[in-house]
Amino acid sequence: MEWLHQQYALTALETVLLVVTSFAAGVFRGYTGFGSALAIAPVLALAVGPRAAIPAILLVMMISSVQLLPGALRDVNWPVVSFLSIGGAIGIPIGALLLIWVDQELVRRSISGIVIFFAILLMTGWRYRGKIRPLMSALTGGLGGFISGIAASGGPAVIIFLLAGTDSATRNRAAIILYFTFTQVVGLLVYWFGSLITIKTLWISLPMLPPLILGTWIGEKMFGNTSDALYRKVALSFLLVIGLSTFIA
Repeated sequence: MEWLHQQYALTALETVLLVVTSFAAGVFRGYTGFGSALAIAPVLALAVGPRAAIPAILLVMMISSVQLLPGALRDVNWPVVSFLSIGGAIGIPIGALLLIWVDQELVRRSISGIVIFFAILLMTGWRYRGKIRPLMSALTGGLGGFISGIAASGGPAVIIFLLAGTDSATRNRAAIILYFTFTQVVGLLVYWFGSLITIKTLWISLPMLPPLILGTWIGEKMFGNTSDALYRKVALSFLLVIGLSTFIA
């Protein structure tokens, strides 16, 4: 029992908080295509530290991504997603390498500030009307991958990039899901070879899975009744709340 306690590493209160957070994060993930890692990371990192939390979060995010894949594959814009994913695959190992040395507090606040700025900018109605070129997609994917590797929260870079364009909510959501699926596979491989995934990672992941899967299913059903305008409003509001909460925490 002592060995089990050491591997699990969460108190009863932390477990309850994680279950509730995971369910809420799943609903947002199912609806918007993103948000789970951003919502769960502060809670779990506070309990077990970022080096244990980030691989565990990536593992459960991969499972929820598989849950969302069938719908996303119908609507995805492959040229955009392909270059985003290639950039992400390059950025993740670099970020994961720096996870060992970089000050996590500085990283967290920097990301939060950038998210707040761009969420407010897009809420004003600004859109990028130009042509999205492969290099732009690759650089954005690389930035998102780098941030994912170092802080498990690279989503905002890619999400803001997509929401700034003129694609529909359905296409944006599909692109977000496919990008995350690809980069999560790469991230798990990087963490595995870097010995950051252990038995402890699996134990920490267990309480997140059932509520996350249920919440994701509910959120996906909710998305079926949404409009482009409502999706954009919800997604940007969620980004702003995450940015503000992680910046002042």
